[in-house]
Amino acid sequence: MPKDHVDYGSDLDLIVDPRGRISVLDTEFGTLVGAGIPFFSLGGGVARTVLHRILTDFHVQRGYKVAMTPAVASTRLFSVSGHLDFYRENMYIFNIDEHEFAIKPMNCPFHVLILMNALQRYRNKVEFPFRIFELGHVHRYELSGALYGLLRVRGFTQDDAHVFSPSSSMEAEILKVYREMVEIYEYLFHLPVEEISLRLSLSDPSEIGREYIGSREEWEEAEEFLRRVADRIGVEYTEEKGEAAFYGPKLDVVVGEWQLGTVQFDFNLPHRFRLLELLERVGLEPDLYMIHRAYLGSIERFLGAYLEKFQGRLPFVLNPVQVLVLSVLSGNNDEEILELAEGVTRELKSREFRAFHVSVDRVGLSSYIRKVESGVKPSVLVFIGEKEVKSHEVPVKYYDPAERKRKDRKVVYESVEDIVNGIHEVTEYLETPVDRLVGRKYRLPVDLSHLL
Repeated sequence: MPKDHVDYGSDLDLIVDPRGRISVLDTEFGTLVGAGIPFFSLGGGVARTVLHRILTDFHVQRGYKVAMTPAVASTRLFSVSGHLDFYRENMYIFNIDEHEFAIKPMNCPFHVLILMNALQRYRNKVEFPFRIFELGHVHRYELSGALYGLLRVRGFTQDDAHVFSPSSSMEAEILKVYREMVEIYEYLFHLPVEEISLRLSLSDPSEIGREYIGSREEWEEAEEFLRRVADRIGVEYTEEKGEAAFYGPKLDVVVGEWQLGTVQFDFNLPHRFRLLELLERVGLEPDLYMIHRAYLGSIERFLGAYLEKFQGRLPFVLNPVQVLVLSVLSGNNDEEILELAEGVTRELKSREFRAFHVSVDRVGLSSYIRKVESGVKPSVLVFIGEKEVKSHEVPVKYYDPAERKRKDRKVVYESVEDIVNGIHEVTEYLETPVDRLVGRKYRLPVDLSHLL
């Protein structure tokens, strides 16, 4: 039976497999955690921490403020936003002290409140477009029969942002959002951006007022606006009736068969929160719309789909095991081999790579390589054995995510430093796309040697 993303995620120690049993408790991990609640393990902690840092820096560099909003709020907030009327069946609602609360299904109402607080306190010092970003954890009810690994869950993290913009800059903002989305796909994840298409999700006119907030005229105007933007983007797009969000139409970005990010045009929430009235009160022009956008969508769903599509191969910066140094022992020169391999590993760790050393005997080398290549999948493999010590030439194998294949290079050396510098040329190549994206290196030297 072929592996799925849960298998790959478990191999990489990204997630705890919910199907795995806890022998002493005679139950499964998923039974204790709960259906549809992804549970990330130690490798996943590393990958997600680095990913979150990259995404946060990327947004800050592009003019976004950063938010962190509560997981629970009074349902009064979601009544104002419209979620209580149009999204209640997907929400977790409970009572405390005779007051109704909900676990947040969306970050957007909180971002509106943050803008309102800024306007009331700082008035015309607030500049527009106003951009706000959050890696926000949300929970939404899904039928148990629809739940599947990381792809269909009840709790997930969005790389969620909202842009509050006057009408004059709306089109430019959406085009900017699309360009940034493509940069993330290309430089961080090496996705085939030439395969991008768009899906324009529209309302069902017969359901406006019941399934969708606003008037038919407002919806027609908003949908025509997004249609013009899609034309300007210039890639192929289709239109899907009845697939809009309840507050506005959206452009979903598709790579191959895989739906990723989304850009949503909202003409409703600014009115429901009386933002235009507040703008007038603080001396600003009462002209404001809202863009909801997420580049990856759900972090969990994105990683699950990515693992499945690329058979567990993660980009170098996110891979829990970046460099594996193998000392190949045969009974000859073993002490020198071990000393060299340990020195190389030590120096790589000092440069903050997740580098690990494992000793194997020559006879068991092939089976061990098969094991790690089907499991933790190191980005870089370095071999040091009797042959390498005698020839002073070390083979370095690395996975090139741009070309989706293993490549080889030889490093001629006289010292440990020579080998490390040769490996560093490879890692520099693998780090360059993210460096180009955000302008810095991302290293998190956590010890995950237990994976090997």
